[in-house]
Amino acid sequence: MESYFSRRFFIGGALSFGALAGCRTLVRAGVAASGTPRLKLGVLSDIHLYKAGDEKTLERALAYFRDHGAEAVLIAGDFADTGCIFQAKMLADAWFRTFPNDTAPDGRHVERLFIYGNHCVDGWTYNSNVENRKDSAWAPREAIGFGDNRAKVWRELFHEDYRPIWMKTVKGIPVIGAHWDARGIAIEDFMREHGKELDPSVPFLYTQHAHPKDTCFGSWAWGHDDGRATRALSPFPNAVAFSGHSHYTLVDERSVWQGAFTSINTASLKYASSDYSLRENFWGNSSGFKGETRPHRMNGVDTSDGREGMLVSVFDDHLAIERREFVYGQSLGDDWTVPLPAAESKPFSYAARAAKRAAPAFADGAAVAVEIVPPKDKDDFTHVELAFPAAAAVDNCRVCEYEVTAVLCEDDVELVQAQRRMMSPDFYLPRTKLVPSVGFTFAVEDLPLRGRYRFEVRALECFGKKGDKIVSPIVVI
Repeated sequence: MESYFSRRFFIGGALSFGALAGCRTLVRAGVAASGTPRLKLGVLSDIHLYKAGDEKTLERALAYFRDHGAEAVLIAGDFADTGCIFQAKMLADAWFRTFPNDTAPDGRHVERLFIYGNHCVDGWTYNSNVENRKDSAWAPREAIGFGDNRAKVWRELFHEDYRPIWMKTVKGIPVIGAHWDARGIAIEDFMREHGKELDPSVPFLYTQHAHPKDTCFGSWAWGHDDGRATRALSPFPNAVAFSGHSHYTLVDERSVWQGAFTSINTASLKYASSDYSLRENFWGNSSGFKGETRPHRMNGVDTSDGREGMLVSVFDDHLAIERREFVYGQSLGDDWTVPLPAAESKPFSYAARAAKRAAPAFADGAAVAVEIVPPKDKDDFTHVELAFPAAAAVDNCRVCEYEVTAVLCEDDVELVQAQRRMMSPDFYLPRTKLVPSVGFTFAVEDLPLRGRYRFEVRALECFGKKGDKIVSPIVVI
């Protein structure tokens, strides 16, 4: 493919980039974040419409896009929670209430860029529909993924032919969408056939439901594909992939990845993900480490108010990405300015960004309080309850999680007896909703030796940089 890319695509590629201080917004030298974009794009995913009333958050998001100049809306799958046709109709009805005839009030056309996700296509086979499937007439009548229903539903609700992979051009920007297929998406064949139709001097957008493997959040991420999209898009540095499925929050800076191309996590309009391995206040990740079987001692974080989306302005040489949440109606942080193409200095590569991060910090004098709580009944255990003030962001690098260490202090030796991680309870929320203090629970039975203990806490930002520790007084366990 090397001969396919003319040097004109890389004009300006050697320009120096502004220093990436911590996680502040990156702006290419000489490129203003203002100006007129080629395309303004609303982006959502994982809406999981299930029952009447669920469409309210969707309508708030669509209204925001409408009122802020969106010329297209991309939905990266899973708008129907259990794969029922009426759930797809909820999306169509909300869309046409907001954009009658695909038109905004000022007369601009707003393009639909929707794809099916796994819940849309396969949700009718999930456990929630066991009773329905006992009626042999139910699936042919109600299930999007049954037989040829997915094509019929698409034509009837969205007034266009269904194609497993489609390509549209919106305001001069090519957009490719690939619907969910449990057997895998034939995107490699599609790009071999159609790649030469794409002008290398213009960014093009791609959407599928699952993250392309080894892009957003890395190899541990829940719900990535088998690698075929990464292979298909790697020859195209002007490619920008939008994908969901994982529900990972847009507060996390790992939502943007730049390697051979650019890959962007779309988050979820239903809830923020709890798929984090080895965190005490979550219960694992089927794509992550599975070797720990001990019980976790803390309740999980309720992330049902983590309903997020973005408004993306597409320019010839950069994206301007506004991150929004649609419960409290607030920003999720500074806008991202992502230079394009991704082929040269890759300022949004994980290595480049991680090297310039700042660790969150505790206030001067902060300490860890400890309380030993006896069991409430015969089935309970003795708790060691820790409490500490929340750490603060440094250079806008927020707390993602905490590391908590139990240290035995006997004779002249300090021995680590247990170390745990926990996600910060506000890791997905806007800055106005940050918690002032944090709690953590050890079980005494998880500490193998009895004696004098000190407990230490460090805060980490999303790329793993650790701040200085705060400690507790010595307590006897």
